[in-house]
Amino acid sequence: MILYLRLLWVFFRVGAVGFGGGYAMMSMIIDEAVKFAVTPEELASLTALDMVVPGPIAINAATFVGYLSGGFWGSLFATIGVSLPSFLIITLVMKFLDRYRENKVMQSFLGGVKPAAVGLIASAAITIASGVLLLPDADISAIFTNPLGVFSVIGVVIFVVAAFANIKFNINPIILTLLAGAIGAFLL
Repeated sequence: MILYLRLLWVFFRVGAVGFGGGYAMMSMIIDEAVKFAVTPEELASLTALDMVVPGPIAINAATFVGYLSGGFWGSLFATIGVSLPSFLIITLVMKFLDRYRENKVMQSFLGGVKPAAVGLIASAAITIASGVLLLPDADISAIFTNPLGVFSVIGVVIFVVAAFANIKFNINPIILTLLAGAIGAFLL
């Protein structure tokens, strides 16, 4: 029961300060997942799977970490924990929205939250990318000293081709994810 309450509390905290959406919350979820013995590689798998599984990334990630840590009940408590703050905050925001819509302090607060959210999204992207694009034994700091010796050539090629196909030809990300998964399963 202690594990379930810990999952609830940890993901409640993540959900309470997760301004900027699910991807902004991912860096916090990654940080907390490590404490539950979930590896960055497992979270990278979740990110790929998230393209084909319905639901927001933060809720899927919390559910995934909860499941790996405590099975069904762990996933339930983690999901409730990450979702509950949004319900509570939205209820409060709707109650006071008209009163604070033009408030300078509130506008300044939101102006500070936006760059922080971008930084958190970038942090999550770098952490997830390092689990996918780097060789298993490679350290991210080795990128600056030995860049050719740390990258997985196949992973980088799959990434570049998928990004190019999505940007240039607007191919559906779900199709790209399934194709990349099939290629990765065959080549890796």
